[in-house]
Amino acid sequence: MTVKELSAGWSELWRQPQTLSLSEWAECHFVLSSDYGGRSGSLRLYGWQRGIFDAFTDRSVNVMVCMLAVQLTKTLFIQAALAYAIIADPGPILLTQPKEEAAENFSRDRLEPMIRDIPELHQRVVDCGKKKSAANTVKYKKFPGGSLSLVGSISPDNWSRRSIRYLFCDEVDKYPRSAGVEGDPIGLGIERTSNFQSRRKIILTCSPTIKGRSRIARAYSESDQRKPWVPCHQCGAFQVLKWSQVKWENSLSIEDRPATAHYECEHCGAKWSDIQRWSACEKSEWRASAPFTGTAGFWISHLYSPWKTLGAMVADFLNAKHSGNREEMKRFVTTVLAELWEEEGVTPQWNILLSRQEDYPFGAEPSRSNDEAVVPRGALFLTCGVDVQHDRLEYEVVGWGRGHESWSVAYGVIRVMDGNESLSSNRRELWDELDKVLARDWLYESGATMPIMVMAIDTGDRSKPVYEFAKRHARPNYGAVGMKIVYPRTVVPIKGSPRESLQLIAGVTKEDAARKRQNIRIVSLGVGLAKQELYDNLQLPQIKQGGTFLPGYCHFPRYGETYFQGLCNERCIVNENGDVSWEKLGRNEPLDTRVYNRGAAAIFGIDRMNESHWAKLERALGLNTEIPEAAAQTASASAPVMNWQQQQLRRQRPQIRLL
Repeated sequence: MTVKELSAGWSELWRQPQTLSLSEWAECHFVLSSDYGGRSGSLRLYGWQRGIFDAFTDRSVNVMVCMLAVQLTKTLFIQAALAYAIIADPGPILLTQPKEEAAENFSRDRLEPMIRDIPELHQRVVDCGKKKSAANTVKYKKFPGGSLSLVGSISPDNWSRRSIRYLFCDEVDKYPRSAGVEGDPIGLGIERTSNFQSRRKIILTCSPTIKGRSRIARAYSESDQRKPWVPCHQCGAFQVLKWSQVKWENSLSIEDRPATAHYECEHCGAKWSDIQRWSACEKSEWRASAPFTGTAGFWISHLYSPWKTLGAMVADFLNAKHSGNREEMKRFVTTVLAELWEEEGVTPQWNILLSRQEDYPFGAEPSRSNDEAVVPRGALFLTCGVDVQHDRLEYEVVGWGRGHESWSVAYGVIRVMDGNESLSSNRRELWDELDKVLARDWLYESGATMPIMVMAIDTGDRSKPVYEFAKRHARPNYGAVGMKIVYPRTVVPIKGSPRESLQLIAGVTKEDAARKRQNIRIVSLGVGLAKQELYDNLQLPQIKQGGTFLPGYCHFPRYGETYFQGLCNERCIVNENGDVSWEKLGRNEPLDTRVYNRGAAAIFGIDRMNESHWAKLERALGLNTEIPEAAAQTASASAPVMNWQQQQLRRQRPQIRLL
């Protein structure tokens, strides 16, 4: 053997062994059991399943969100990932179910047959053959390098005193909103994974439920939102399978229609049989529609299922539709199509607002190089509303004019990245970026510049950084008659109050005076009143009276669909007892920031302003204005000014459906 050959052999010994992806590993090592499956033996995955499995072994993925239709691959994926973690990459594992009983059922029906039938797994689980062992109970399994605990989500004790590398949260939409006094159960579990940093894996699985209440849908919306794209056998164009493309012959009886079901290509109109659809699904590609920041999201419906025919799905749909039972249709939408179910209620139509976008320059993040925002003529002072999330700040700058007419000038998201992870909103770096927004002089259409007069920031559950930010800036003066803005760029911490139903900003009382944190006063904002006023204004027609828009009309630049969807993502519901509540339908930061802007405008004094005030603002911007004689007479200090809320009560509100 030559020196070169000997050196090559030594190099091969030091080469790091190639690791298998989860799909490769599962097809080599996982064994299906007849205890829970239609067949037993070696596992063979379908094309679209491999993308979900392989994300688990992708080192760049820390969180997986699986929003899947029922009976597809969710439970099998959890089992394969558990087996892989125990055998190939051990660590402490916590698997949670909605209730203790569900955790026990999973252990008996799925976990124990899996341990029994996979030899490598059987060898590693300590005392697996003993009935009574502290290392092997129904809800606890010990193995070299880690352990597996199975718990229900209700008790906070199930989440405490644990350091977790692998967190599996199954059926998350069935979890309680709070695990006792400690808060959100999933948040408690995620906190337990912090010691493992980039080596941790967090898996959330469920079918979607009601829009605005679904945990899995909210988590999916914060992921990179992957969907499987499949090619047409006729034209080759890739597409996501949609229920709207499933066709059948409506002229036949309900019983005969399913036999005519077929899928129609959205590009060329080719008709797919079930065999052609299944073949296309084998060639599926997972494509993301949002940026990847460490969270991989997966959605899939029964249209990709190799076990279900289109005829069976059409029959199920027709039975649900003609049953007269909304719950049956709800079941079909959520469990078969994996789509959110939307309850009835009142909300503006975001697509109408999208069609009314206007062509004026707007701004976004402070770092955007092509930010050329220009405040339109008519807007005479600026406010800014800031919504604080755990990993970002979202803000909107709004210009206000006579009659509460408003112009959105800028909408931005402040996020600071550290590698693939976003820094917490507690970090000073995010607030330094917000300082740039507040310090900016905004260009006016006349060529002058104008500052933000009031910035309102929601304290929410992250109040400390808000207080610290407010302490560095001007604050209102408080007196017996209320608040007064003395300086531009005034910062006001606010707290939404559902109790404030008759006034937008609460008066200064002894209770308010005592409501301080770190010597910072928090202002109560009547969010219900502000939302109703905004939704009334958003539904105003796009017409002019005497050359001007109707009072309260809202102008928007070309922000795009996401902004307008978020602006309309709450619904006002009046219950049978007369109580009014607001239901969140999805991500609603644009709505929140606009509501905070309304509070900031009220703090500035928009509800008390008369023509002399508006004329003074115009002169400050270099606009030549003269107060009409009639207006000057009514602008005296003694002249009564109708409160804006009183004006609003005179307007006819849209009818609200009783639920």
